[in-house]
Amino acid sequence: MGQKAPLIHTPTPADVGGDLSKITTRIPPDTQNKVDYADILGKEPIVLLFATPQFCQSRVCGPVVDVAEQVKQLYGEKAAFIHMEIYNDNDPSKHPRPQVRAFHLPSEPWLFAIGRDGRIENVIEGAFGVEELTRVVKGLTGE
Repeated sequence: MGQKAPLIHTPTPADVGGDLSKITTRIPPDTQNKVDYADILGKEPIVLLFATPQFCQSRVCGPVVDVAEQVKQLYGEKAAFIHMEIYNDNDPSKHPRPQVRAFHLPSEPWLFAIGRDGRIENVIEGAFGVEELTRVVKGLTGE
């Protein structure tokens, strides 16, 4: 923690012609991809979640994406919530996306809380619940 977060681009609905199945495997699709991470890094707090609900090896990705979606409903005006899928074209045979490689992730899910200054303030590896994520977001936003 404390290091500068890598600069990556994250896809938005506009990048995929509104076809959310290209940027999330959650059913129904989550709403955590409204902005490109690169456009806001160093400008506003970011909650960046790497997880693939449909293909998760640990079976906790679906639940953590649901948790992030729930917490976003409460704090989405105070921080940007971004969900990043793991595999190219959402296909495990096509290897991890470059964004996953930029963060050097050996597994999933991972959540990064990134401050306005672009530095990583908190990291959660694996499963988490609403209470833990709420605590992280409150710390990130100064609540």
